[in-house]
Amino acid sequence: MILKYRKSAVVGLALMLLMLTLSSFTIMMHKHYFSLTEVKINSQKHTFEVSSKLFIDDLEAELGKVSNKKINLSDTLKNQEVKKLLFDYLENNFKVTVGGKPQKLEYVGYEVENDVVWCYLEIPDFKETGKISVINTLLYGNFPEQSNLLNVVFDGLTKTARLGNPDKLAEFEF
Repeated sequence: MILKYRKSAVVGLALMLLMLTLSSFTIMMHKHYFSLTEVKINSQKHTFEVSSKLFIDDLEAELGKVSNKKINLSDTLKNQEVKKLLFDYLENNFKVTVGGKPQKLEYVGYEVENDVVWCYLEIPDFKETGKISVINTLLYGNFPEQSNLLNVVFDGLTKTARLGNPDKLAEFEF
């Protein structure tokens, strides 16, 4: 009787370990579609800076879809055509309105850090006031599961919004 119990316990434990291993493998295989954008506004210095952190493979896929070309952001830091493509993409998928007035974002650049790309935009000499509205559809074209986290820091006070595809508008009042 004890031998039967031990045998079934061992078989049960082995099945549990197998299921746990398979489920953790499935979790590891699941890809998360996520971006982080931080907007920093300093009313004293009149600065409005945008930093977006995107997974490089997702951004390359999105830019490739838009341009019908293979894009490799790691090898093209000095390529003007890719920079223009990236800025046009950012301009079309990240828009800011302050106090009801659309804002013109200027492209600063990008840098690759391991498996992510940091994209930088700014509004020079920023003096607008009012409600800040952000439309963020970054990576929505290729990834229906895309989720974009947005932090807006105004003179040190932070507010956060999470946009899941197809939601695209976040509004902030300080």
